[in-house]
Amino acid sequence: MLGITNTLVGSSYVSGRYSNFSGSFDGTADFVLLPEVAALKPTSAVSVSLWAKPNAWDMTNGSNSDVMLGCLSTGGFQVYLQNTGSQVTTLKWLLRVTDTGSGSEGYIEANMNTATTEALDGWKHIVGTYDGTTAKLYVNADGSTGITNATSASGASIKYHASNARPIVLGADAAGDTTAENFYHGLLDEVAVFNSALSSSDVTSIFNGGVPNDISGMSNLVGYWKFEEGSGTTVADDSSNSNNGGLGNAWGWSTDTPG
Repeated sequence: MLGITNTLVGSSYVSGRYSNFSGSFDGTADFVLLPEVAALKPTSAVSVSLWAKPNAWDMTNGSNSDVMLGCLSTGGFQVYLQNTGSQVTTLKWLLRVTDTGSGSEGYIEANMNTATTEALDGWKHIVGTYDGTTAKLYVNADGSTGITNATSASGASIKYHASNARPIVLGADAAGDTTAENFYHGLLDEVAVFNSALSSSDVTSIFNGGVPNDISGMSNLVGYWKFEEGSGTTVADDSSNSNNGGLGNAWGWSTDTPG
């Protein structure tokens, strides 16, 4: 364990309708560094839930991906936007696992084409799940739609960085123990990590018809960052696990949030 707390670098807050605030990321240097703890890195199953509003469909960070949440850097998982040329074309949920089905470790992913499946215009609720065998990606799941793609491994565990020293990062991917890369340009809110695979009914409940609600009482919740502070130096973990963190620069205000 590195002994660091969540640190938000450069990002800012905007006020909202359901939750009073959300996090704003500029695509060049902003990120939230979560603490390096085992609880945030489940190995047998995991789910990530977040609300996102990308600010632009061209890449501003000089890479071919805008990472909303990640701890990859050769291991772990991430939710990200991928581009072809300068245009975002795909939303992906990617995991590194010990067996992809071919007898060797590697990556599996569930993805959605943002041009033909559902354009990511405005706020979207995005959920990635993995149950030890199958990765699934949901976007604005309302009970009748949502699983945009699913891929299977071979009963595989999630594989993290060899030194297990890459923390989860919000608004980017982990580049090192305390550094980030592939920065996201847009807004994030209501980010949660679970140590289980959410069911489709769980996902629908969290989506709540497009109006975010408090999920702090859900089972198997290991981290929940609501971006409710609006000022100061803390991004609180509302899951009761106290994986709290800190903020960097000053924050602006806007009513442009989910709900």
